[in-house]
Amino acid sequence: MSKLKIGYVPNSPDAGHPADRRRLVYWAKNRGHEVIFDLSQKHDVLVLSGRADLTRWSEIENRSPLILDLVDGYLGKEHLWRDWLRGTGKVITGHNSGTPRPYRKIVSEACQLAQAVVCETVEQRETILPFCMNTHTILDFHEEFPMLPLNREVQTENFPAIMWEGLPFTAKGLLLLKNSFSEIAKSHPISLEMVTDLQYPLFLGTYFYQSTEKILPTIPKILGDNFKLTKWNLEAVVEAAKRSHITVLPLDPSGTLNPLKAENRLLMMWRIGLPTLASPSLAYQRVMRDTKVDGICSDSNEWQMKITELMESVELRQESVDKGQQYIRDTHSKEIVLAAWDRLFESVL
Repeated sequence: MSKLKIGYVPNSPDAGHPADRRRLVYWAKNRGHEVIFDLSQKHDVLVLSGRADLTRWSEIENRSPLILDLVDGYLGKEHLWRDWLRGTGKVITGHNSGTPRPYRKIVSEACQLAQAVVCETVEQRETILPFCMNTHTILDFHEEFPMLPLNREVQTENFPAIMWEGLPFTAKGLLLLKNSFSEIAKSHPISLEMVTDLQYPLFLGTYFYQSTEKILPTIPKILGDNFKLTKWNLEAVVEAAKRSHITVLPLDPSGTLNPLKAENRLLMMWRIGLPTLASPSLAYQRVMRDTKVDGICSDSNEWQMKITELMESVELRQESVDKGQQYIRDTHSKEIVLAAWDRLFESVL
């Protein structure tokens, strides 16, 4: 493939958002392609993130081949009122052109006009195929995190020391564990460290910021001094992993995008050496099944039981990390993901 000039509407103005730096931007840098943010300049291919004005850019005549990069399951099942609210909010605030309409309608119309769509999971792909047959499945690049062995001798006064990492709006899932934490705390000095942004926007990823602590009013009360909120950065994630025994990935059941959430965080946690328990999303269940790791928790009793099992067996923790890291080497190496992006761009040129 010759070197390309790729027009890109990113998720964040500096393209520092994880869905920018772990996806198109990383591939282009490694393959020597140029990413152009000023779309008045000539470009060979146009790529739109989910934060772009999908209607405006997809309807331009005589444009370059268009690729949509959709990292969330926007075409999955959604409450009609919430779909209308998201779509109308996008139009009213100027994030998307056209008349107010459901966001699924906005996304599906853009998919029909695109030459290709790239999403994260096979489950997401099934929802997109009715609108674009040239749909590719590519997870994020995770190379910004080191591949670490399990720390078998965590230096901490707390046991188990549990870590949670992610964007604040996904933290509400931790409320599923409040009863489990309460029960475990009766006999063990359990701790939880959250590594995340300290504030987050309530609406459309831009408006009405509030403190992350307000998401979880009950868990700090349960754990007291054994609850810690750490500002997210790469070094903080790695250091928190080194002082933790287990990581948890609970998903808020009321979050309509959660059933189609990708397995990126699961793979990243295994990558940094942490045995991981997760809610039963489609992707988490698929990967746990493929790796033969018993890490899915469907209710409070199961969370408590499996946290306790991992707490009591370093061999079980080691097995979880070993199987997860082998899965990464077999299915998600840097070379495999680079080649998938190559095939995506070749499909539109």
